Amino acid sequence: MPALMPPVTILDALDNAVGQRVRDGALHRLSTSELDEIRDTLTEFWNAQPDLDGTPSDDQPRASFLGGFLGSFWSEQLLRQELSDALLYYPRLLVLDPLADFFSDGRRLPPLWATRYRRPDGQADTVATGPEMWLDPFRYDRIRADAAAAAKRFAAIVNNLYVLDKPIRAGIIVLRSQWPTIRATTQQLATAVRIDSRNETLQRFLDSADDSELHTWDSIRGMKLEMNLPVVRADRPTQFAPPLYYLAKTIAVAHAGAAQYVPANGASLGLLRARYNDSVKAFPASMLREVSRVAVPTADTPLTEAVAIRASSDDFEAWRLKLQELHRASENDDLDTLQDRVRETLVPAIQDVKRSLSQSRFGASFRNAGSDFIVDGAVGVGTAAAVSAQAELATAVAVGAAGAAGGAMLRWLLRQYGPARPTGANAVLATLIRAPR
Repeated sequence: MPALMPPVTILDALDNAVGQRVRDGALHRLSTSELDEIRDTLTEFWNAQPDLDGTPSDDQPRASFLGGFLGSFWSEQLLRQELSDALLYYPRLLVLDPLADFFSDGRRLPPLWATRYRRPDGQADTVATGPEMWLDPFRYDRIRADAAAAAKRFAAIVNNLYVLDKPIRAGIIVLRSQWPTIRATTQQLATAVRIDSRNETLQRFLDSADDSELHTWDSIRGMKLEMNLPVVRADRPTQFAPPLYYLAKTIAVAHAGAAQYVPANGASLGLLRARYNDSVKAFPASMLREVSRVAVPTADTPLTEAVAIRASSDDFEAWRLKLQELHRASENDDLDTLQDRVRETLVPAIQDVKRSLSQSRFGASFRNAGSDFIVDGAVGVGTAAAVSAQAELATAVAVGAAGAAGGAMLRWLLRQYGPARPTGANAVLATLIRAPR
């Protein structure tokens, strides 16, 4: 059986393009010509990315593509808490590559959609809108003339990515440029919007939906431009184009990344269900925020321990099932009821895990490492409280436990005197609780 090929990530591409500059902290001194060269190199990577995704294993869970702000600005410090919460719940996340958006020139986006409004004098006023208007004003082609500003923005994005080095390289956070998909599906997206904007079911939904909650672009929610005048009848479908294009584009990007689109809120979920009759649920932001508040020692724990809490796929799946049950039970809860429900569900489990970890004769000497426990530094042997088994283990550690015999001795001692390993959802809790502060 051929060996599985690991995916090539954006960090691998950056290691080759600017690795030494990252290590030297010199990204902010890049010149315009150097940034141009980096853009061209990374564009080649993004165009080839479907062939660099590696060989998927049979048990690799499908990624979830979170819509809205988190899907596009997930790497920014401002949304670090939301990303941390999402990593508590989803096995793998597909997110938009922020460098691809920074370097994009927005080509192959649809032209602005024009909607005419009839004035009392019989003439018409026109309102034009579309994603070209909503692209990041600080993307590279807009600020290229200011080399210092361009290099500073590039450096900030790259540094944010390297902070999340481990989950990215482990394939837990999967970055994807949306621009090759937009270019490849330009005609299909235009056709989808033309057909969907004339769909009476979708029109009824959009007429009654909360416009302020509907996404019209990755970073834009609401922003419906209209006039307090009657719409010219022939142009009525056009006013529905922005959220329908965003939906079609997002589904296409998710499909290209073999992921499932997860809407950010109820309005976006309603549009997805009206269009595709999909049974997916929206991102459970409030529930996960409360779970994180109760169960996670520090805000960045799920980021730093993302790989460890997935060390056993069975344990992580048990944890997910526990959270799914909690989500179903709490869907109609107000904030106070949600807080009570999360505490009632998790606090007893947390206490059980803490008891099981502290009951070991080596309680403070072990740190959970996924499916095993490892010794944290030297075991205290000079104290009066040290038992003979501790002394045996300390001796094994002191001599290095070298070779197969030493390794076997350590494993035997761990089985005999180490803590019983929590399993299922409690194993994930144990890793979170024992995470280094």
